[in-house]
Amino acid sequence: MILVTGATGTVGREVVRQLVEAGRPVRALTRDPAAAAAVLGDGVEFVAGDLGRPETLPAAVAGADSVFLLSGGGPETPLHDANLGQAAAEAGVGHVVKLSIIGAEYEFTDLVSTWHLAGERALRQIGARPGGPAWTFLRPGEFTSNARLWAGPVKAKGTVFWSQVDTPVAVVDPRDVAAVAVTTLLEPGHQGQTYRFGGPEPLTVRERVAKLGAALGRELTVVDVPIAAARDAAAKSGRQPLVVETTLGNLTREEFQVHAVKVLPTFEKLVGRPPLTFDQWVADHIEIFR
Repeated sequence: MILVTGATGTVGREVVRQLVEAGRPVRALTRDPAAAAAVLGDGVEFVAGDLGRPETLPAAVAGADSVFLLSGGGPETPLHDANLGQAAAEAGVGHVVKLSIIGAEYEFTDLVSTWHLAGERALRQIGARPGGPAWTFLRPGEFTSNARLWAGPVKAKGTVFWSQVDTPVAVVDPRDVAAVAVTTLLEPGHQGQTYRFGGPEPLTVRERVAKLGAALGRELTVVDVPIAAARDAAAKSGRQPLVVETTLGNLTREEFQVHAVKVLPTFEKLVGRPPLTFDQWVADHIEIFR
Protein backbone atom coordinates (compact mmCIF):
# COMPACT_ATOMS: atom_id res chain seq x y z
CA MET A 1 0.00 0.00 0.00
CA ILE A 2 1.27 3.48 -0.92
CA LEU A 3 -0.12 6.52 0.88
CA VAL A 4 -0.31 9.73 -1.14
CA THR A 5 -0.75 13.10 0.56
CA GLY A 6 -1.80 16.15 -1.43
CA ALA A 7 -3.55 13.64 -3.66
CA THR A 8 -5.94 16.06 -5.38
CA GLY A 9 -3.28 18.64 -6.29
CA THR A 10 -1.47 19.10 -9.58
CA VAL A 11 1.30 16.62 -8.81
CA GLY A 12 -0.53 14.43 -6.29
CA ARG A 13 -3.37 13.44 -8.58
CA GLU A 14 -0.87 12.50 -11.27
CA VAL A 15 1.08 10.37 -8.79
CA VAL A 16 -2.17 8.60 -7.92
CA ARG A 17 -3.04 8.09 -11.60
CA GLN A 18 0.36 6.62 -12.44
CA LEU A 19 0.37 4.32 -9.42
CA VAL A 20 -3.12 3.03 -10.23
CA GLU A 21 -2.04 2.55 -13.84
CA ALA A 22 0.90 0.50 -12.55
CA GLY A 23 -1.53 -1.71 -10.63
CA ARG A 24 -0.38 -0.64 -7.17
CA PRO A 25 -2.76 -0.20 -4.21
CA VAL A 26 -3.09 3.49 -3.37
CA ARG A 27 -4.52 5.29 -0.37
CA ALA A 28 -5.18 9.05 -0.52
CA LEU A 29 -5.02 11.23 2.58
CA THR A 30 -7.60 13.99 2.24
CA ARG A 31 -9.69 16.33 4.35
CA ASP A 32 -12.75 15.48 2.25
CA PRO A 33 -12.86 11.88 0.98
CA ALA A 34 -16.07 12.39 -1.00
CA ALA A 35 -14.66 15.35 -2.91
CA ALA A 36 -11.38 13.53 -3.49
CA ALA A 37 -13.22 10.49 -4.84
CA ALA A 38 -14.97 12.72 -7.37
CA VAL A 39 -11.56 13.93 -8.58
CA LEU A 40 -9.55 10.71 -8.45
CA GLY A 41 -12.15 8.12 -9.38
CA ASP A 42 -12.04 4.38 -8.81
CA GLY A 43 -9.16 2.22 -7.69
CA VAL A 44 -8.18 4.44 -4.74
CA GLU A 45 -8.77 4.03 -1.01
CA PHE A 46 -9.54 7.27 0.83
CA VAL A 47 -8.83 8.21 4.43
CA ALA A 48 -9.87 11.43 6.16
CA GLY A 49 -7.03 13.29 7.78
CA ASP A 50 -4.81 16.34 7.85
CA LEU A 51 -1.03 16.67 8.16
CA GLY A 52 -1.65 19.44 10.67
CA ARG A 53 -3.67 17.10 12.90
CA PRO A 54 -1.29 14.33 13.95
CA GLU A 55 -4.04 12.37 15.68
CA THR A 56 -5.55 11.65 12.22
CA LEU A 57 -2.36 10.18 10.76
CA PRO A 58 -2.08 6.71 12.38
CA ALA A 59 -5.10 5.49 10.42
CA ALA A 60 -3.63 6.94 7.23
CA VAL A 61 -0.26 5.21 7.50
CA ALA A 62 -1.51 1.90 8.94
CA GLY A 63 -0.38 -0.92 6.68
CA ALA A 64 1.40 1.39 4.24
CA ASP A 65 4.76 0.35 2.82
CA SER A 66 5.69 3.81 1.57
CA VAL A 67 4.41 7.39 1.44
CA PHE A 68 4.49 10.18 -1.12
CA LEU A 69 4.63 13.35 0.98
CA LEU A 70 3.41 16.60 -0.52
CA SER A 71 3.08 19.08 2.31
CA GLY A 72 2.69 22.40 0.52
CA GLY A 73 5.02 25.36 0.74
CA GLY A 74 3.91 27.40 3.72
CA PRO A 75 5.37 27.98 7.18
CA GLU A 76 3.60 24.84 8.41
CA THR A 77 5.69 22.62 6.10
CA PRO A 78 8.35 21.55 8.65
CA LEU A 79 5.70 20.62 11.23
CA HIS A 80 3.61 18.73 8.68
CA ASP A 81 6.65 16.81 7.46
CA ALA A 82 7.62 15.94 11.03
CA ASN A 83 4.06 14.84 11.85
CA LEU A 84 3.96 12.50 8.90
CA GLY A 85 7.47 11.22 9.51
CA GLN A 86 6.71 10.42 13.14
CA ALA A 87 3.46 8.63 12.26
CA ALA A 88 5.28 6.67 9.55
CA ALA A 89 7.99 5.63 12.00
CA GLU A 90 5.48 4.45 14.57
CA ALA A 91 3.60 2.45 11.92
CA GLY A 92 6.72 0.80 10.52
CA VAL A 93 6.50 2.49 7.10
CA GLY A 94 9.69 1.79 5.18
CA HIS A 95 10.07 4.76 2.84
CA VAL A 96 8.92 8.39 2.58
CA VAL A 97 9.36 10.28 -0.71
CA LYS A 98 9.06 14.02 -0.11
CA LEU A 99 8.37 16.56 -2.85
CA SER A 100 10.71 19.40 -1.97
CA ILE A 101 11.99 22.36 -4.01
CA ILE A 102 14.99 23.50 -6.05
CA GLY A 103 16.04 25.94 -3.30
CA ALA A 104 16.66 23.09 -0.86
CA GLU A 105 19.31 21.74 -3.22
CA TYR A 106 21.37 24.93 -3.03
CA GLU A 107 20.22 26.11 0.41
CA PHE A 108 18.61 29.31 -0.82
CA THR A 109 17.70 31.65 2.03
CA ASP A 110 14.17 32.51 0.88
CA LEU A 111 11.34 31.43 3.15
CA VAL A 112 9.84 28.69 0.98
CA SER A 113 13.21 26.99 0.48
CA THR A 114 13.95 27.35 4.19
CA TRP A 115 10.64 25.71 5.12
CA HIS A 116 11.23 22.76 2.81
CA LEU A 117 14.81 22.35 3.95
CA ALA A 118 13.63 22.28 7.57
CA GLY A 119 11.09 19.61 6.60
CA GLU A 120 13.84 17.55 4.98
CA ARG A 121 15.95 17.83 8.11
CA ALA A 122 13.06 16.66 10.27
CA LEU A 123 12.62 13.58 8.08
CA ARG A 124 16.35 12.88 8.15
CA GLN A 125 16.34 13.01 11.95
CA ILE A 126 13.32 10.73 12.24
CA GLY A 127 14.77 8.35 9.66
CA ALA A 128 18.02 8.11 11.60
CA ARG A 129 16.23 6.69 14.65
CA PRO A 130 15.80 2.93 15.09
CA GLY A 131 12.84 1.87 12.96
CA GLY A 132 12.61 5.24 11.23
CA PRO A 133 11.62 5.33 7.54
CA ALA A 134 14.14 5.82 4.77
CA TRP A 135 13.69 9.05 2.84
CA THR A 136 14.05 10.34 -0.71
CA PHE A 137 13.85 14.06 -1.53
CA LEU A 138 12.71 15.36 -4.93
CA ARG A 139 13.86 18.88 -5.81
CA PRO A 140 12.30 20.01 -9.10
CA GLY A 141 12.35 23.50 -10.53
CA GLU A 142 9.41 25.67 -11.59
CA PHE A 143 6.41 23.83 -13.04
CA THR A 144 5.11 24.32 -16.59
CA SER A 145 1.63 24.34 -15.07
CA ASN A 146 2.24 27.74 -13.48
CA ALA A 147 1.12 28.97 -16.89
CA ARG A 148 -2.43 28.13 -15.80
CA LEU A 149 -2.35 31.42 -13.90
CA TRP A 150 -2.23 33.20 -17.24
CA ALA A 151 -5.51 31.73 -18.51
CA GLY A 152 -7.84 34.49 -17.28
CA PRO A 153 -5.82 37.45 -18.61
CA VAL A 154 -5.08 35.62 -21.86
CA LYS A 155 -8.77 34.99 -22.51
CA ALA A 156 -9.83 38.47 -21.42
CA LYS A 157 -7.07 40.67 -22.83
CA GLY A 158 -4.57 38.54 -24.71
CA THR A 159 -2.00 39.64 -22.16
CA VAL A 160 0.17 37.90 -19.57
CA PHE A 161 1.10 39.86 -16.45
CA TRP A 162 4.16 38.37 -14.74
CA SER A 163 7.41 39.27 -13.01
CA GLN A 164 11.00 38.79 -14.19
CA VAL A 165 9.80 37.84 -17.65
CA ASP A 166 13.29 37.63 -19.17
CA THR A 167 14.75 35.14 -16.66
CA PRO A 168 15.18 31.71 -18.30
CA VAL A 169 14.05 28.67 -16.33
CA ALA A 170 14.08 24.98 -17.32
CA VAL A 171 10.43 24.49 -16.37
CA VAL A 172 9.29 20.94 -15.64
CA ASP A 173 5.96 19.27 -16.38
CA PRO A 174 4.10 18.10 -13.22
CA ARG A 175 3.53 14.79 -14.97
CA ASP A 176 7.28 14.35 -15.05
CA VAL A 177 7.56 15.26 -11.37
CA ALA A 178 5.02 12.52 -10.68
CA ALA A 179 6.95 10.09 -12.88
CA VAL A 180 10.08 10.63 -10.79
CA ALA A 181 8.04 10.16 -7.61
CA VAL A 182 6.52 6.92 -8.86
CA THR A 183 9.91 5.63 -9.99
CA THR A 184 11.45 6.27 -6.58
CA LEU A 185 8.47 4.72 -4.82
CA LEU A 186 8.38 1.54 -6.89
CA GLU A 187 12.00 0.82 -7.74
CA PRO A 188 14.73 -0.14 -5.25
CA GLY A 189 17.86 1.87 -4.62
CA HIS A 190 16.47 5.37 -4.10
CA GLN A 191 16.42 5.48 -0.31
CA GLY A 192 18.65 8.17 1.12
CA GLN A 193 18.92 9.99 -2.23
CA THR A 194 18.12 13.54 -3.29
CA TYR A 195 17.20 14.27 -6.90
CA ARG A 196 17.39 17.71 -8.48
CA PHE A 197 15.76 17.80 -11.92
CA GLY A 198 13.97 20.09 -14.33
CA GLY A 199 12.70 20.40 -17.86
CA PRO A 200 14.37 19.91 -21.25
CA GLU A 201 15.12 23.54 -22.14
CA PRO A 202 15.46 26.93 -20.42
CA LEU A 203 12.68 29.31 -21.42
CA THR A 204 11.86 32.85 -20.35
CA VAL A 205 8.26 33.85 -19.69
CA ARG A 206 8.33 35.80 -22.96
CA GLU A 207 9.36 32.66 -24.82
CA ARG A 208 6.71 30.56 -23.11
CA VAL A 209 4.03 33.13 -23.89
CA ALA A 210 5.15 33.21 -27.53
CA LYS A 211 4.77 29.43 -27.71
CA LEU A 212 1.33 29.67 -26.14
CA GLY A 213 0.31 32.37 -28.62
CA ALA A 214 1.50 30.28 -31.54
CA ALA A 215 -0.58 27.34 -30.32
CA LEU A 216 -3.62 29.60 -29.97
CA GLY A 217 -3.03 31.21 -33.36
CA ARG A 218 -2.96 34.73 -31.89
CA GLU A 219 -0.37 37.19 -30.73
CA LEU A 220 -0.12 37.63 -26.98
CA THR A 221 1.56 40.48 -25.13
CA VAL A 222 3.62 40.35 -21.93
CA VAL A 223 3.68 42.95 -19.17
CA ASP A 224 6.58 42.79 -16.70
CA VAL A 225 4.97 43.41 -13.31
CA PRO A 226 6.92 44.56 -10.21
CA ILE A 227 7.11 41.84 -7.58
CA ALA A 228 5.24 43.96 -5.01
CA ALA A 229 2.33 44.34 -7.43
CA ALA A 230 2.31 40.59 -8.06
CA ARG A 231 2.15 40.03 -4.30
CA ASP A 232 -0.87 42.33 -4.02
CA ALA A 233 -2.61 40.58 -6.91
CA ALA A 234 -1.98 37.25 -5.21
CA ALA A 235 -3.66 38.49 -2.06
CA LYS A 236 -6.76 39.44 -4.03
CA SER A 237 -6.87 36.06 -5.77
CA GLY A 238 -6.67 34.09 -2.53
CA ARG A 239 -3.11 32.83 -2.91
CA GLN A 240 -0.56 33.30 -0.14
CA PRO A 241 1.09 36.69 -0.87
CA LEU A 242 4.24 35.82 1.07
CA VAL A 243 4.75 32.61 -0.86
CA VAL A 244 4.15 34.35 -4.21
CA GLU A 245 6.48 37.21 -3.34
CA THR A 246 9.19 34.80 -2.22
CA THR A 247 8.82 32.61 -5.31
CA LEU A 248 8.98 35.55 -7.70
CA GLY A 249 11.73 37.16 -5.68
CA ASN A 250 13.88 34.10 -6.27
CA LEU A 251 13.94 35.01 -9.95
CA THR A 252 16.05 38.06 -9.10
CA ARG A 253 18.59 36.04 -7.13
CA GLU A 254 21.86 35.33 -8.86
CA GLU A 255 22.09 31.82 -7.41
CA PHE A 256 18.61 30.97 -8.73
CA GLN A 257 19.41 32.33 -12.18
CA VAL A 258 22.57 30.22 -12.27
CA HIS A 259 20.89 26.96 -11.24
CA ALA A 260 17.32 27.21 -12.60
CA VAL A 261 18.56 27.52 -16.17
CA LYS A 262 20.45 24.21 -16.05
CA VAL A 263 19.24 21.28 -18.15
CA LEU A 264 20.11 18.19 -16.12
CA PRO A 265 20.29 14.50 -17.10
CA THR A 266 18.64 13.36 -13.85
CA PHE A 267 15.12 12.85 -15.15
CA GLU A 268 16.07 10.78 -18.17
CA LYS A 269 18.41 8.62 -16.08
CA LEU A 270 15.64 7.91 -13.58
CA VAL A 271 12.63 7.50 -15.86
CA GLY A 272 14.23 6.33 -19.09
CA ARG A 273 12.78 8.92 -21.46
CA PRO A 274 13.31 12.63 -22.20
CA PRO A 275 11.28 15.11 -20.13
CA LEU A 276 8.13 16.56 -21.63
CA THR A 277 8.46 19.94 -23.35
CA PHE A 278 6.55 23.12 -22.63
CA ASP A 279 5.02 22.80 -26.11
CA GLN A 280 3.60 19.41 -25.11
CA TRP A 281 2.11 20.84 -21.92
CA VAL A 282 0.49 23.65 -23.92
CA ALA A 283 -0.91 21.23 -26.51
CA ASP A 284 -2.44 19.08 -23.78
CA HIS A 285 -3.99 22.04 -21.91
CA ILE A 286 -4.79 24.50 -24.69
CA GLU A 287 -8.53 24.54 -23.97
CA ILE A 288 -8.06 26.37 -20.65
CA PHE A 289 -6.72 29.36 -22.61
CA ARG A 290 -9.49 29.57 -25.24
